[in-house]
Amino acid sequence: MAETIWRDAEVTYPDWNGTAQLDQRMTAPGIETLIGLDPDEWFVIGLDIGGGEHKHELRVVAVAREHVPDGGDVLPRIADANGGAIPVTEFLVHDVDPYEILQRITHMFELRMRVRGARDLPIKVTALGDVPTQD
Repeated sequence: MAETIWRDAEVTYPDWNGTAQLDQRMTAPGIETLIGLDPDEWFVIGLDIGGGEHKHELRVVAVAREHVPDGGDVLPRIADANGGAIPVTEFLVHDVDPYEILQRITHMFELRMRVRGARDLPIKVTALGDVPTQD
């Protein structure tokens, strides 16, 4: 296979874009365990949920533990030892609901998307509501 650099999210027609942040739950099994990777052999450093109208898939990128040095901030050291990039294996995770895995690893999660025309404009919330309307 040709080596590639893992990139930011990208679609053909980016009608919406935004950011996401996740505070990982520390009181539950890690993502390695949840998806069936041995946490003694793999260290997941990225996840990718993507797909089309009919199906979304979960992919993770993981570093082989044999490449992880002891102690401290290991990822910059791994990159330094490998020409500036972290070498990973990308796994397509079969037979899972990607959103269920996301929920199971999450303490807090936020996804903010905005339409293309509002990308560089401040958005001010001036009212609150419910759908459907609540009594």
